[in-house]
Amino acid sequence: MKKTPKAQIALFSLMFAAVFSASVFAQSASSPTKTRSTTSSAGKGVVADALNAADPTKPAVKPKPVRDLALYRGEAVMDTLGDNAKRIATAQALAQVIVKLTGNPAANGNTVIRRAMPTASSLVAETSTRQDGDTASGMPVYKNVLAVSFDPEAVDALIGAAGLKYWTGARPKPILWLAIDDGRGPRLVTSQQLAVVKPLAVRGLERGMRFLLPSGNSVEIAATNSVWSLNAAALQPLTARYQNNTQVVGKVYRSVSGWSAQWVMTQDGAEVARWVDTKADPRQVIASGADGAADAIAKRDAVYLPTGAAGKYRIDVIGVNDSQDFIRLMGYLQQLAIVKRVQVMQATPDLLRLELDMNVGLKGFRTLIGSGGTLRSADAEATADSNDDAEPETETKSVPRFILQ
Repeated sequence: MKKTPKAQIALFSLMFAAVFSASVFAQSASSPTKTRSTTSSAGKGVVADALNAADPTKPAVKPKPVRDLALYRGEAVMDTLGDNAKRIATAQALAQVIVKLTGNPAANGNTVIRRAMPTASSLVAETSTRQDGDTASGMPVYKNVLAVSFDPEAVDALIGAAGLKYWTGARPKPILWLAIDDGRGPRLVTSQQLAVVKPLAVRGLERGMRFLLPSGNSVEIAATNSVWSLNAAALQPLTARYQNNTQVVGKVYRSVSGWSAQWVMTQDGAEVARWVDTKADPRQVIASGADGAADAIAKRDAVYLPTGAAGKYRIDVIGVNDSQDFIRLMGYLQQLAIVKRVQVMQATPDLLRLELDMNVGLKGFRTLIGSGGTLRSADAEATADSNDDAEPETETKSVPRFILQ
């Protein structure tokens, strides 16, 4: 008797279940650390209030994460306008966004993040291309730049799945008090010398921080010695004139090894961090002011996002009518960075039951697939307030249903 297409897929899925569960999805990733106290927020972002140990460099309570949509945008230069160049540039833009949102320059080395890079386009909300001209060489040179805006919900879920902390978008914009001595005595850098601090400004944007410069009035110029001595307390009243409570004070000078810098950052009169740097290139030394400030604030304010407990979850998928549908579904699940392993548990003409071993819970899973067009939830009650933050599924719990599109 001739088998129907649905009967064929039932047999086909059972034949390949072992292959997909044992080899295709064998790659694993580290599980995210659970937050001890998390709640959902209204509006933008999520709330994860966590008490810190008594430390003058840390606030009594972690700030509530809020989104700055500008931090979800990245740019990359393309050699050509071809599809492959666009895929590479999109991955580079996502790498920029991950660093800005986590405050962690090494975040892109995370296993889950690395797995997401080849399919970064699945997280894209909007793209645009422009040409930037460069005449520094005397000849006009035009570069194709891809600007990418990513889906905030999907990127947040990816960060949570990777076990990385999320740095809230509500960030200080420190006043930069910088004195430079190139052998002619220390001089204050003001808003009239923007080119001098361009390396710091560019690096700040790469890290998701903006800095402000003093106007350079006579009172501020007179305070150059206070800047040179890193006397943050003496500069606090001048910073307050800009209705700002955060400042980065630094000195850059020639040294035996090339150029050196010393920095101190304060907020509300309390010291947040101190750091030093020495390099042959003065531009890199100046840029270190942005890195130190971003490292300090991100370490203090970043929190883990609630994406549900990592573990094994069962789902039912309907709409898998033939072997091509099965292969397409498995290929899609394979490219999801949050999925470590998948196993076929049951195959019938009506549905395919799978067990997914994931770095997140169903809440994070729903968020990520929501940015694509392959799977969608078939459960009308599947909302942000559903039981998606519960522990992994058991035999007694209802199995969520998804539709292959």
